[in-house]
Amino acid sequence: MDVDPYASMQVGMRVVRGVDWKWGNQDSGEGNVGTVVEIGRTGSPTTPDKTVVVQWDQGNRTNYRTGFQGAYDLLLYDNAQIGRYSMDKKHKH
Repeated sequence: MDVDPYASMQVGMRVVRGVDWKWGNQDSGEGNVGTVVEIGRTGSPTTPDKTVVVQWDQGNRTNYRTGFQGAYDLLLYDNAQIGRYSMDKKHKH
């Protein structure tokens, strides 16, 4: 069974330009981050299945391919916080 890493893309996920990017500086330049604001659906004339709409932090908002026509314009951006968990002072080891 083939796994589609983009099948789980959801509203609110953070993205950057991906391997098939061909949209110039719509994202205001490589390395800029945007947020998925809409998931494409079958029958939609503006946001078809296998596309998503992204609101770029720098202002532009448009749709991109996430498997549409076999192309992937976006990569998920890992913005998980890292660090050491600190205990409250009243909880001693």
